[in-house]
Amino acid sequence: MLLRGTDHLAYPSRKEFQLLGEVMHQARAVDSPRKLSALTESIGKFAPHEYSACGLFSLRNCSLNVGHSTYGQEFAHLYVTQGFVFDPSIQLLQTTRFSITSNHDCLDIIEPRQVTSLKLDFGIKTCLSVGVRGVVGVCTYFAFSNFDKRQQSKLRTLLQILAPHYHLAYLRGTSQLADQESQLSTCALTLKEEEIMRWVAEGKTNWEISVILHMSLNTVKTHLKNIYQKMGGVENRWSAVARWQWNASGLLYSQTANPNASLPPPQES
Repeated sequence: MLLRGTDHLAYPSRKEFQLLGEVMHQARAVDSPRKLSALTESIGKFAPHEYSACGLFSLRNCSLNVGHSTYGQEFAHLYVTQGFVFDPSIQLLQTTRFSITSNHDCLDIIEPRQVTSLKLDFGIKTCLSVGVRGVVGVCTYFAFSNFDKRQQSKLRTLLQILAPHYHLAYLRGTSQLADQESQLSTCALTLKEEEIMRWVAEGKTNWEISVILHMSLNTVKTHLKNIYQKMGGVENRWSAVARWQWNASGLLYSQTANPNASLPPPQES
C-alpha cells in the first residue's frame, strides 16, 4: 500500500514557509561539502534530530556513497554495507518512477530483523529517509534519525518540499552538478507561468493561486502541468520550484553553455 503526496499531511504554516524559503536560498549557496553538511542539518529548524546523513545512490550498482554523516562511524559502515538496500525509500527508487520516495511511503515493505536490530544496537529510535531521483536519473539519499515521533508527519511533508533543493545542492557541493542535472536544457516560462511559480514558491495552494490570479482551478493546474514539462519533465510542484529557482540563479547551466542560446523569448499567456 502506497501513501503518496502531501494531501493527507499537514500543509506548512506561513511562518514555516518563510523558513523553508531561507533553506531553499541556503541550498543555492552550497558549493562545498562543508556547506552541504550545514544544509542537511538545517532541517533541525523544523524538527530537531540527533543524526543526519546524505549520499549519492547508484541505481545501476545499488551502491551508496556517503557525502555527509553525523551517525557513528561503525553504524554508518554497517548500514552502507548491509542495511541501506532494505530501506523502503531505496527499494521504491529501484522499483518505481517516483521522483521523491520515503521509507514511510509504502506500508507493504517490512524492514528485515537484522536491520531493526542494527538500529536498536546503536540507539536509532526513529528514522526518516528520503530518496530523490533527478531528472536525468541520478539519485541522492537523505536520512534523519532520533527526532520526536510526533514530528514524523511534519518532517515527511517538509522533506518532500525541500528534497529537490537538497538533491541539487548535493550535486553542486560535491562538484557533480555540471555533469548531471545541469546538462538538461529547459524551456523559458511565459509571464503567467512565472507568476504562478512565484506564488507556488511562497506556499500558495492551487486554489489560492486561482483566487489571486482570477482564473479557474483547472487553468492553474494546466499551467502547472506545462511548467513541469518545461522544467525537464519533473513530477510535482516542489521539484518544479527547485529547478525554477536554480535556473533563475544560473546554477543549472555549465560554465561554457549559453543559457539563452536555445530558449525562445517568453510569451504572455
